[in-house]
Amino acid sequence: MNTAFRRHDKQQGAIAIVLGLTLVVLFAMGGLVLDLGHLYIAKAELQNGADSAALAGAVELNQSADGIDNAQAKAIAIAQKNRYDFSTALTITAANIEFGPSPDGPWSSGASARTSPQGQTFIRVDTGSKTFATYLMGIAGIASTSTSGVAVAGRFVNDVTPIGVCAVDPANKTAQYTYPAAPAGTGLTELLEFGFRRGVTYNLFGLNPLGGPSDPYLINPVDAPPGTCSASHSSAASTAPFMCTGSSAVITSGTGQVYTNTGLTASLAASLNSRFDDYGGPSVCDPATAPPDTNIKEYPCVGAASPCAATAASSPPASWMEPGASTLPSQQPVSLAGNKPNYQLPSAGTVPAPSATFAQFSGYGVLWSYGPAYQSNGATPAKAGTAYSVADGNANPMYSTAKANYFDTASYPVSAGAGFPASTPPSPYNQTSGPTFQAPSPAHPGQRNRRILNVVLVDCRTAPVGPASCGTMNAVGIGKFFMTMKADFSGGTKRLDVEFAGLIEPVPNSEIKLYK
Repeated sequence: MNTAFRRHDKQQGAIAIVLGLTLVVLFAMGGLVLDLGHLYIAKAELQNGADSAALAGAVELNQSADGIDNAQAKAIAIAQKNRYDFSTALTITAANIEFGPSPDGPWSSGASARTSPQGQTFIRVDTGSKTFATYLMGIAGIASTSTSGVAVAGRFVNDVTPIGVCAVDPANKTAQYTYPAAPAGTGLTELLEFGFRRGVTYNLFGLNPLGGPSDPYLINPVDAPPGTCSASHSSAASTAPFMCTGSSAVITSGTGQVYTNTGLTASLAASLNSRFDDYGGPSVCDPATAPPDTNIKEYPCVGAASPCAATAASSPPASWMEPGASTLPSQQPVSLAGNKPNYQLPSAGTVPAPSATFAQFSGYGVLWSYGPAYQSNGATPAKAGTAYSVADGNANPMYSTAKANYFDTASYPVSAGAGFPASTPPSPYNQTSGPTFQAPSPAHPGQRNRRILNVVLVDCRTAPVGPASCGTMNAVGIGKFFMTMKADFSGGTKRLDVEFAGLIEPVPNSEIKLYK
């Protein structure tokens, strides 16, 4: 009997041991469910906080030092509105925030980015590791767990300078002239794009085909409809860095709506003139991020009055125009009739100058400094076909009622310089030596085609809707323009003399979004 009781006691002891071990396992398994569930929720909360902070900060990045400061402040403020571990406010500092030119970095601190903000259009927010006490896994020797949230947000900027100019013919994306057959011409066509002619120089301060205000518009480089417009984003101070680099982040295609600000202030000319290796005040440009062009030679008209220069016959552009003489070009841009280029549009006729009422050769200014006119490819709608040669130009009535020798075939370049694609039509600009070329200073290595401004073409048939600093306008395309001379926005006659070189298509997407 006593033996039986002793056996029963031993069995009870064994059951207690098994039960104890089982409870340890059960608590550990419960810990996996409860504590890992808690960790998962905390991770999601931290990630949401990082995401919202990064998105809020990215909106403020405008490639300026103030933009870096504003992005930091906004990210910190938005993070504070988030909670993790159910009730703890998410607190981050400037040390948790970095900036970079792409979603993959390289990353730099706010202080470092502030000294060179150009191109810094991405923000990285790291909440830092947060530690949480476990509920049940402590039994297994795991007293705490930790996790964090990391987010990257921003946008790729486009090579679109935040300037808007009235399209000459906004209703017709492409059109063409058809020149007469021999002997009056050779029957070639010439392509026009929104009323602009390739190879012709325009002063962008003189264009509005409806006769309204002719100053170019300043495009808000950060905000775009239907989003909210911040007037501060289209101020001269905010847009100057974008002018330096020739970039913006609002046009996701060639068309759509943009926010405009009326007029360009004098200080912004300095930002554009960085392309000529000019970094004098009040320029905010950095040669490292806004380098000069590889060719900074200006091409002024002939004469003593500004913007012309008293140019010798052997000096450009007189050297490649009007063979046998040195009086042309006597003006920089094409003449205007009102605020419209003084040539007939294809919608009204097949040639640009059916009579002496329209601009003749002397009224066209500097021609073909960046590139020639182009034929239409004959398709519907028309697109760029074969480039004109100087012989083609001289054989057709392109810039006068009757054909004339517009170009000196002995002086105009016959091939593009070294480093340019083999298919590039020869022009004075794309030379690497000779009278049409001037290199920047050795301290500032140049970048080819920096003198190109990709400008927003807006439909001025409808006035901006809304306040002057946030007016909404319709964009019809992106025009490619070459700066023939430095910009001058001071005094009574403001100048931004540029040669049209075609349309830019397509324009890459640039909306703010999360990347990581």
